[in-house]
Amino acid sequence: MSKILARVGHRDITPRDRPVRLAGYPSRTALCADILDPIEVGAILFEGPGRRALLLSFDLLQVGSELQNLVVSKLEKRGFGRDEIVLQATHTHGAPATDKACAALGVPDERYVAELGDAVDELVGQVQRQEPAEVSFEIFEGQLRHAINRRRYWPFPTIGRMHGFNLTSIAFSPNPKGPKNELATVLLMRDVRDDRPIALLWHYTCHPTAVIPTDAISADFPGKVRERLRQRLGSIPCLFLTGFCGNIRPHIVPAPRAIPLREHFQRLVRIVFFGNLFPSLSVDDWRRWSDSLASELDEIAQRPAARKFNPQQLRVGSASIPLDNFFHGKAPPKPLCAQVLGFDDALEIVGLSAEPSVEWETEIGKAMPKPPGCIRLYAGYLGSLCGYLPTAAQVPEGGYEVEGFQSLFGFSGHFDAGQIGPAVLSCVQSAFEAARDGLRRAS
Repeated sequence: MSKILARVGHRDITPRDRPVRLAGYPSRTALCADILDPIEVGAILFEGPGRRALLLSFDLLQVGSELQNLVVSKLEKRGFGRDEIVLQATHTHGAPATDKACAALGVPDERYVAELGDAVDELVGQVQRQEPAEVSFEIFEGQLRHAINRRRYWPFPTIGRMHGFNLTSIAFSPNPKGPKNELATVLLMRDVRDDRPIALLWHYTCHPTAVIPTDAISADFPGKVRERLRQRLGSIPCLFLTGFCGNIRPHIVPAPRAIPLREHFQRLVRIVFFGNLFPSLSVDDWRRWSDSLASELDEIAQRPAARKFNPQQLRVGSASIPLDNFFHGKAPPKPLCAQVLGFDDALEIVGLSAEPSVEWETEIGKAMPKPPGCIRLYAGYLGSLCGYLPTAAQVPEGGYEVEGFQSLFGFSGHFDAGQIGPAVLSCVQSAFEAARDGLRRAS
């Protein structure tokens, strides 16, 4: 009988010897040396009959072209093919910049990128030297209540730094009625020889933009969850897959406090000019929210498993398309990439090298239905992130995810509403087909 083997590891990648520029906010230009909590890279090497896949999850805003090319070149010398390497970023906004194409969000420290490439190479070498373990999977599912949609139609005139004056707009604003996905999924891997936990993978659809203060190195809420899980499971790799959360952010409700009349007036003026706003938050608000999320996620991971199985088949597939298939104008020299990682017909991970809106989960699900009983996880922030990915319905609406982000990611132009759906779905479909073809060849 075939079986899936795994080797795992993790490594601290926190810059401690000098200040660096963090990525994520264009107004944050000062170098940073303060550390709230460490950032990591986690690794899981899956090996099946004739197939293998190396999953690397970085506490970074994005992996970026330079780091991706550096890591791939080093791992190819270790015998890995490009399609066997899956590079994911947690999208924390509290990590060093690593992508020159997004220098407006943070200029990369070339020395840090080089050191990170060496650290990944050493980590993978350590993983390869381990004795592989046959693994069993336990999958847990549960609903959280910690995210909110951030695209909201605003029927009044607004003035935005991104869009200028508009009579109506899609505001960067809390939208309690907007779509979101509060399902959290935890995959716990155990060594079948002694039932010992060896690694954990968890998934949730929410932007890691919660941590306060914002001018310090931090893994954001994925770090809080990791710390909580390790208190119970030991120092195992805890990898986070960020869902399709291009238009989803943390829903943090500030603690009640007395608000001076002047502050009330200032907020009213801002609402009149810019639309409804997210509230100002304190460190205590962040701690309360993140502690709640970590506690509830840990509780989910202690419930009866939604599914237990010993995986026997591994599917790996990838595909890419040029951005000009659906975007007209100036764009960074990056393709849109899709990767599929599947285990039997029980678990699938679908990754995209973009910040997709949450509605893409439904779009892909309709076009490529999952097998009955299969758990599918949609993950953004794959490899060399190209930018936000709105749906065809969102393109004519405008808003940050359609227009406002462009200058920060090296874009200048417009999405083609008629082509974006077919182009993206064809890319994902090709990745699924490549995974199936690879499985047939391995058999």
